[in-house]
Amino acid sequence: MAHAVDELVIRAQTLVTATVAASMAIDGYCEAGCQTSFGRCASSGHLVERAEPSATSLSCPSSNGTIYTTSNNKQTFQIECNIDRAGGDLGLPVYVTSLEECVDACSAKEECVDVSWVRGIPSGSCYLKKRVEPARVDTRVMGAIQVVIETPAATSGTTRFIYPTPTSVRCPEKNGTLYRAACGATFQIGCGVDRAGGDMLGGGFYTKDVNECAEACSKRPDCIGVSWVRGSPKGPCYLKNSPRPAKVNTEVYGALLLSGCTSNFSSSVPSSTNGSTPSSSSSVVTTTGNLTQSFPTANSNGSTINSSRPSVTSIRWSNSSSSTTAALLSPSSEYSSTITATPNVTSSAITTNTTSSDNNTWAPSACSSRNAWPTGYQEHCVPCEGQPGNNPSSWCGLTINDSIFQVYPKTCNTVRYRLEITNTTIAPDGYPRLALVVNGQMPGPPIVASWGDTVEVTVVNKMQNNGTSIHFHGIRQNYTNQYDGVPSITQCPIAPGEELTYRWVANSYGSSWYHSHMAIQAWEGVFGPMIIHGPTSAPYDEDKGVITLQDWSHVTVDSLYDISQDAVPGRGGGARVLENGLINGMNTWGPDGAANQTGTRYEMTFTKGQRYLLRILNASIQSTFKFYIDGHTMTVISADFTPIKPYQTKILNINIGQRYNVIVEADQDVGDYWMRSDNQNSCAGLKQALDIKAVVRYTGSPGGSPTSKAYNYTTQCIDEPAASLIPIYAMDAGTSDITHNGQITVAPNSANLFKWYLSGTTFMSQWGDPTLLGVYQNGSAPTYSGNLLIEVPNEKEWVYIIIQSAIPLPHPIHLHGHDFFILASGSGAYSSAVPLNLINPPRRDTALMPGAGFLVVAFETDNPGVWLMHCHVGWHTSMGFALQIVEMQDKIRDTIDDSCMLEDTCKAWNKYAKDSGVFTWDSGV
Repeated sequence: MAHAVDELVIRAQTLVTATVAASMAIDGYCEAGCQTSFGRCASSGHLVERAEPSATSLSCPSSNGTIYTTSNNKQTFQIECNIDRAGGDLGLPVYVTSLEECVDACSAKEECVDVSWVRGIPSGSCYLKKRVEPARVDTRVMGAIQVVIETPAATSGTTRFIYPTPTSVRCPEKNGTLYRAACGATFQIGCGVDRAGGDMLGGGFYTKDVNECAEACSKRPDCIGVSWVRGSPKGPCYLKNSPRPAKVNTEVYGALLLSGCTSNFSSSVPSSTNGSTPSSSSSVVTTTGNLTQSFPTANSNGSTINSSRPSVTSIRWSNSSSSTTAALLSPSSEYSSTITATPNVTSSAITTNTTSSDNNTWAPSACSSRNAWPTGYQEHCVPCEGQPGNNPSSWCGLTINDSIFQVYPKTCNTVRYRLEITNTTIAPDGYPRLALVVNGQMPGPPIVASWGDTVEVTVVNKMQNNGTSIHFHGIRQNYTNQYDGVPSITQCPIAPGEELTYRWVANSYGSSWYHSHMAIQAWEGVFGPMIIHGPTSAPYDEDKGVITLQDWSHVTVDSLYDISQDAVPGRGGGARVLENGLINGMNTWGPDGAANQTGTRYEMTFTKGQRYLLRILNASIQSTFKFYIDGHTMTVISADFTPIKPYQTKILNINIGQRYNVIVEADQDVGDYWMRSDNQNSCAGLKQALDIKAVVRYTGSPGGSPTSKAYNYTTQCIDEPAASLIPIYAMDAGTSDITHNGQITVAPNSANLFKWYLSGTTFMSQWGDPTLLGVYQNGSAPTYSGNLLIEVPNEKEWVYIIIQSAIPLPHPIHLHGHDFFILASGSGAYSSAVPLNLINPPRRDTALMPGAGFLVVAFETDNPGVWLMHCHVGWHTSMGFALQIVEMQDKIRDTIDDSCMLEDTCKAWNKYAKDSGVFTWDSGV
């Protein structure tokens, strides 16, 4: 677990500020008034000083059961050694060096009531909790639960404490009391009482407290009560229209309708004669409840007061009622928080999902939209100091030397885009063909944001007969798995006429692209560049934007796919040779100077002596390129989203899905130069492989066709040397906890269609049955391809994946949800004798497995979700070269902030598919 602190992202609602450059060093916590949903404090003036650890700091087992008072606002917490209350997390963990710091961070958040600190060196994961879950034993965890101490009377031997709640009705002191709605309806409050089931259609939504939930019930003539699940700023409110037995659930506040509205604006109360609703003449139910905990006297140990040690916690509810309400209340029930030993349970595990549905099922009674980033976020956010720009030394106080896995700027900014997908005809090289485009163009318009921004992208499907999606390539989607944009995995396709809004935080910076992940639709034209501005390791004068390299066919790739997968001998199946390649969506077709040459080349202007940032992207379906500008040298400063130590090269090897930021100095004579993207036909063929060119014109050049000469090189399909890709922020890989070894083959299936196989299995999934929806609704992941669903349940474990093949064809391997560490690659078969580079190896999201060779990559589990790993050759993905990783499944459900979107997208798609006779005809991804 070495270096674990370097490899995790901090995006908790209360953020312990990470170490930055010495000039901006901050040590403390953000106050509630300054801190927003994510990011760092605006200035040191809004910091709460961190308590210095003392010789008597909290330790286990000696501090178990003692009461710790926070240093900042004197809140009290009871220490729970080796206890994890899994679930209820307030976003991502923060990373601190002690339990005291973890508790102090909790006390700065109004809605935080509990913490679990996973020991670590030098720092451990601190999970802030919005609710108190059942206790489990985990020797790695130190917990602390917030308590309100009531001084015992002189004759009493017990100390009473109360769990805090963000609502206006506080439990248990309000248990059994009556609440009168605005219309005059009367409800009885039942603290800790859930009546699972009996939910009204459309009766699941979010309210700030149980009062507001009861108000909503009073306006529905068939509502007889509510269950409100504690949450902040809002919790799920479930309206009930049929009686159910009461169950004790400390996370739920119930409200039972006793008498209906007395004012005219609300509907009258239903009669009790229907057998399901109490009449207005029902006698008032008296319910008493208490929550007590007894502590024997103990000596103080550490910086604590009122030291105490627990015995058993129990809640007993005694109910008496009239006959008309007896069916709605269980006569007596008791709950004890019995601690049971469960191995390997982390603070991220979720054993139950608290809804008003029965706890034995994962299916919620109504979908929910939690709106993890409230509308008011920007209104109350104070942005960090420092302006975006090309200054390599500072970015809102952060530099190129800060870890993108730990911190990012608080920009308080949301950028919004609307992408409309349509059918059309285009001629990027002068040869017209059918295509799909984004906002009327190919490549689509760039998505541009700054490091730390929130990005919202609404995708509108205006196509005639296709589903779609948008995947944001390389964006790790930390705790936002549902916005990864992969049909069959994280969503259903967006049906024609429908739209979907993706929302994520730009916690990486650099260059990338967005593209459809629906079949091979990206290479019909549904893609575009993406820029996340951030610090750089070398200065430049002008950012020239993304230089998109791609291959191009004169017929649709869908028609070519039908031919390529045909395995019947003599029918021409197999690898395709495409016609052309494009640079920024442009090129010519035909020899230079020929009368019938069509199209236009892309042009770029240089001024002598200036330095230019170029963002190079390979968006091809099958091609590997060598990119260069005649006569010029490039300084490479990043690979994918990883800043690297600058190195120089004349020729850049770039594979599908990869990106490199390079700086080019205009240091040649004033003139005109070819920019080249030479396809390597030994990988996949293009007819015009060496005529994929753009023009670089110096200011003052004579113009015309350049006469510059190409560089000489050996034709080969390779990655940039691993020795050159040294990350600036050093991180070491841990030793393997889980290893998967996949052997790649290709063969016809029973229908005589070519499929790619990983260890004998080809990947299959269903557009209308995404894995994420199965996890959300049923707690299980549907799989149509057996062992190609890899489950990695625990946090902070290292997963090694070995991919190898005897076929002399390279494959660009891409992992969603992570940057992986490249530990080894080479020719021949992998064996345990192959040395692995664990010391600051290259990190990126796309790497090449050499032909007839192997690739070894690793990542640490820190991002719950369902993540796809696949070859980025478009044909190969559709033919089954993929697998999915279900990471930290117990935490996935809590990351879904809009299950309505997830479910509604599938309802619309499945209706469209049924009505139109659409079925999944490829691997599903």
